[in-house]
Amino acid sequence: SGRISDAICKLTSLRRVDLHDNDLKGSIPDGIGKLFNLSSLRLSYNALIGTIPDGFSNLSKLEIIHLHGNRLRGTLPILALNNNNESSFIADCGSPSDFETPLECPSCTMCCNTLQECDATKEANVRYGIRAVYTMAAMLGFLLLVVIISFYYRRLKKLGTRTFHSIRRFFNIEDTPYDEYDAIGRESVYSFFLGGSVTGWILAILVLITQGFCFSFFIKGSTLELENDKDWVYKVVCPRDSDDCRNTSDVEPLGWIYFAIILAVHLLHDLLSGLKLLWSASRYGLSRKSFQVFFGGFSLFFITLLAVYTSVVYNVAISRSNLELIYNTVILLFVNDIDEKLYETLAVINPRWLGDITEEINTVFCTPTQDYADEAEGNVVEVDPDPKFEVNPDPTVETVERGRETNEEIINLIQDIQREREELKKERALKDKEIGFLKKEIISIREEMMSERAKKDEEIESMKKIMLAIRDQLMSQRGNEQVWDFMLNKL
Repeated sequence: SGRISDAICKLTSLRRVDLHDNDLKGSIPDGIGKLFNLSSLRLSYNALIGTIPDGFSNLSKLEIIHLHGNRLRGTLPILALNNNNESSFIADCGSPSDFETPLECPSCTMCCNTLQECDATKEANVRYGIRAVYTMAAMLGFLLLVVIISFYYRRLKKLGTRTFHSIRRFFNIEDTPYDEYDAIGRESVYSFFLGGSVTGWILAILVLITQGFCFSFFIKGSTLELENDKDWVYKVVCPRDSDDCRNTSDVEPLGWIYFAIILAVHLLHDLLSGLKLLWSASRYGLSRKSFQVFFGGFSLFFITLLAVYTSVVYNVAISRSNLELIYNTVILLFVNDIDEKLYETLAVINPRWLGDITEEINTVFCTPTQDYADEAEGNVVEVDPDPKFEVNPDPTVETVERGRETNEEIINLIQDIQREREELKKERALKDKEIGFLKKEIISIREEMMSERAKKDEEIESMKKIMLAIRDQLMSQRGNEQVWDFMLNKL
């Protein structure tokens, strides 16, 4: 205990000063900057107050300087230490602080707060919000590239070049027609992008904006701001008995593996579906349907990729155990499901309006056409319609015709399957209504039985009270008779 004497400033040959954890009070001597040969200065875990002397900037040979665990304020000068260790320059520049504005330390490698929690200052230089903007911009460029490649792919297919068909046969490339509605999600408000309802579009865009804002709050909380007490959880501890700090995070590689599995199970389908929609947008050329498919695929891919990015950066900032890692991931996945939950709510509030939109989308995007069937076949042969040219029978042409007939049968089969599926959905809806009605009847019968039982219990209680009263009267009369018999015997 005590104070740091000013006489220490006269010891200009000092190379190491270690006064940590001594309950020293007062301020740091102003002449400490005269110790030009000082390489290590540890004044941590004391009760030092005041500001930092200006002479600190003269200590050019410093390799270690520890000032945390005190009540210093002001600004530390910029120092170029001869040590690149994260534990070389530590001060109380973190939040929460004992003061309204924490100690400013531009050169610190580690910042601590009043809870003796620390973290590397390089984390504060990572701006996840800016990185999110760059990531989304790169994503937009990638999606535009996908659309351009899809356009040229379909153009080559339409030309029917021999090289193109050879490539298709080599890679076994097959088109899956009429799946835009399934890809975007039949039970998601994002499916409204495939319809013509203005209200549906407004709802879908509002959900997209809401999810984006929710994820932005998590991204903002993932950024370490040393001057503000944000969501960031400090993960480093600098012990009193050691020169080096240690990481206290208990997140193991197994936890990150489970994290990746959970994200893949919940979000990989949406990412691939978004890409699938963007790939199929060029199928309709420059039309309204093409714009609807493109915008729907872009929205689905954008919000899913943002969910993945947010889950990663927020868990890096907040999670300090495997349990917290899984817990935070599940919470963020709830935000990603807002579109489906709103769809379920609309199905309860206004099922007729929702049914009209569903019927419209089924009519526009789920009705196969012969043109696309020919396109999907990929073996289209153009024949000159001019009658002056005689076309000899060719086995290749007959094969193509048989392929077209087979394709028509497949299309008819798909239509039959879709009709049967719609009928099954209607039957299921009726069954659900019947089950709901039966549940309500059972609940009402149970409530009536409970009410009758309560009434009977009340009657039984009242009968018990009457019988007890009668018994008390009989006991009273019997006691009076015994008294009279005793008096008569005495007489």
